[in-house]
Amino acid sequence: MKLNGRSFLFSLFSFLSLPGCVSLPERPPVENPAAVWQARAASLRPLADWEIQGRLSLRTADEGWQAALTWSRRQDRHRIDLTGPLGHGHLRLTQEPGAAELRDADQNVTRDSSVQQLLLRATGWQIPLEGLNYWVLGLPAPDVSNRLALDAWGRLETLEQLGWDVRFLEYARYGEYELPSKVFIKRAAQGVALPNGADRLTLEVRLVIERWVIAK
Repeated sequence: MKLNGRSFLFSLFSFLSLPGCVSLPERPPVENPAAVWQARAASLRPLADWEIQGRLSLRTADEGWQAALTWSRRQDRHRIDLTGPLGHGHLRLTQEPGAAELRDADQNVTRDSSVQQLLLRATGWQIPLEGLNYWVLGLPAPDVSNRLALDAWGRLETLEQLGWDVRFLEYARYGEYELPSKVFIKRAAQGVALPNGADRLTLEVRLVIERWVIAK
């Protein structure tokens, strides 16, 4: 199956503005954000079986796309379903160690070593799903250098990692956990041709999480 990045995106995504989410109520800052962060990170790192539902959008300087997202993780196995507005256009990505598969609504199948590589072939963009796997929890990816800043409540506020700037704009409480509900990531993407002949443009990925399911 030969993938064309532009036709792939337009068949799946359409531009929509992102409505705001309900934030946690204001509360006094904690006395020691660094200590709260250490305890918080320790409680989140073991979480390896979860599902999120929400909306994923890709934006460049002059275009934008959005799809409904369901992402299920079971240890080192992932299934990501992307569906366009009103149910038009469906894409399923699955990954297990060393193998990944992309299946479209017509049951065309493409395989590669990782979901990240499949999306690179499909769109021409390196969408950092390996980092997002941790960022959605409000954690930096392990064993990779990073620069981070905490908010007044000991949560990640900004993160620089894997060449991306990550902003955690909102958090919400899901059961016993306080988790990100709005995450924006941004970098200069390579290899995308522009009308003026430039080969770089800003790529922004916006993730709005509406529902978490965490296995006990």
